Amino acid sequence: MGAAEKPPLAHAPMGVANGCFVESVALLDAWHEKGGGESWSKLLRWGAKEEAEVVAGHAVAVVERQGTLWCWDVNFGWAALAVNVTQRESAEVVAGPVVARYAKVTAQFPLYMADFPQTSGLWPAAQLANANLAIRDASRVGERLARRRPVNVVVFTEGAGAAARENAATVFVFGGRYCVYVPDRGTVPFRVQGGVENLRLIQQLLRRMTGEVGVVRKL
Repeated sequence: MGAAEKPPLAHAPMGVANGCFVESVALLDAWHEKGGGESWSKLLRWGAKEEAEVVAGHAVAVVERQGTLWCWDVNFGWAALAVNVTQRESAEVVAGPVVARYAKVTAQFPLYMADFPQTSGLWPAAQLANANLAIRDASRVGERLARRRPVNVVVFTEGAGAAARENAATVFVFGGRYCVYVPDRGTVPFRVQGGVENLRLIQQLLRRMTGEVGVVRKL
């Protein structure tokens, strides 16, 4: 990578499971914190139609710096995109060189998401030493994303009987979507209205994501 291709921002990922969406949100947050708030930036995701939910896909962050479009992908880091900046609003065009790194993947239904200013609130500290990896990752994501928006980290019972286990989720709003991150499944942006403290709503959405869900409580 030459001097002209120096990455626009040094950034270390959180290293959480199935974290492409939340890692991209964290990158965009860092971008704004470092003075990129006035520049163009979007979260690019693919794998689901606009009206679809609970569909596996991938997400990356795309920003503009000094007339060049850059993509940050949790799997590859930064890459300058061979896309004319005048085409930056076309998710289909921008997705082309991004997805080219995935030889066996087709970018179905590429979509942009962009956040709006929110007020952060209280959140639990990351429990990095927790033996339950779901709680470890969900709490880490909660601590990071809460710097710029309300966040709720919850634990819940998944399954029934001998198969029941304790799982965890991080709930936040991004781009007007109610987003639920479950470490072993990834993030689903839902088209619903409600506050991140609404445990009944969270339980309903977790059931759509994971199946049988019992008690949901705030971490």
